[in-house]
This record gives sequence, C-alpha cells and structure tokens, in this order.
Amino acid sequence: MSLSLAGTRFPEAELSQIGRMLFVKIDLPEGPIDAVVTIVDYDRTGEGAKRKWQLGVKIHQMSDPDRERLSSYLEKRGAGEPIAILE
Repeated sequence: MSLSLAGTRFPEAELSQIGRMLFVKIDLPEGPIDAVVTIVDYDRTGEGAKRKWQLGVKIHQMSDPDRERLSSYLEKRGAGEPIAILE
C-alpha cells in the first residue's frame, strides 16, 4: 500500500526507518478503518515547505471486520463498480 503524507510534523528519522510501525486510519466511503502498518520503502519529494513523503507500507495488523471491509472496497474498485448508488 502507498501512503502520501503532506505537511507532516514527524522527524525525518522517524519516517525514513524501514520496519517502523505506524498506526493509520483509512477513510473509506462506509467509514474509517484502523490498521498498524510497517514502512517497507520511502521517498521524499518536493522543494522546501512543499516537501511530502511517499511511504510504501505493508499491513501488519488489522481487525477481521476492517480487513473484510477493505477487501470488499478494493474488489468493488477493481471491478469498476460504483462506490455508492445515488438516486
């Protein structure tokens, strides 16, 4: 999974540490899910105050209900199904 962080106040040493665990909240249309992820890759791009982080992470821990919701969301997105049906 890829995370993009803009305007973070974490020290560079914290986000450039391979294996570092982070607690993240992923906003899905049906509501947020929580996960603990591990940094496997990182990159810092941009200039000056506009610098941002691009982190490659793998899921380390997630509850079964949240894992099911994420899998369902990704399947819908992969199949090109609409996320929400509006009338």
